[in-house]
Amino acid sequence: MISRTQATLAAAFLSCALALTGCAAEVPSSAGDPPSTPDQSSDPASPEETESVPVTQEESCDWDTARLDSGSADAPSAAGDDFETAIIGAWQHTHIDSGAGYEPVKPTTDIRYVFPSTTTMLYCQDAKGATSQAERKVTVSLDGVEIIVPAPATGYAAVAWDGDTMVWENHRDGSLYLLKRR
Repeated sequence: MISRTQATLAAAFLSCALALTGCAAEVPSSAGDPPSTPDQSSDPASPEETESVPVTQEESCDWDTARLDSGSADAPSAAGDDFETAIIGAWQHTHIDSGAGYEPVKPTTDIRYVFPSTTTMLYCQDAKGATSQAERKVTVSLDGVEIIVPAPATGYAAVAWDGDTMVWENHRDGSLYLLKRR
């Protein structure tokens, strides 16, 4: 017959083995004690903190929402996390650098790039005197940091990004676009 001490040691051993493999909830420390509930606030590796949530973006130019103000031209200086994940979302073209430093896009021009996936882009443009809330859905592909768009467009290369800001080089003229997440 197994003694109470042996049962407690066996339960503790099993608990450690299962905890190391992530296969089971906490096992009681002794046969008569109820299982304890882990304190999620003190567990730095709780599932809520470590699981990534898939990024999603509605396929819409969202013209009901006002254009973002250009604001500051603070641009990231280096590549951030995974580009294919970072690009998913809606982006506002806020500044352009044609060689003389970043200048704000005219307040009468609203240019948005919406990426509901890594293979679809909505180009949204509302520019006084040129277009009125024009939308063009195109199939794109990514090759590393290159955004390949259908001809005759020349495409873009992501130069730097963080969670909310991105810099693209326009292959047509070498200018830099500063985009902010909408």
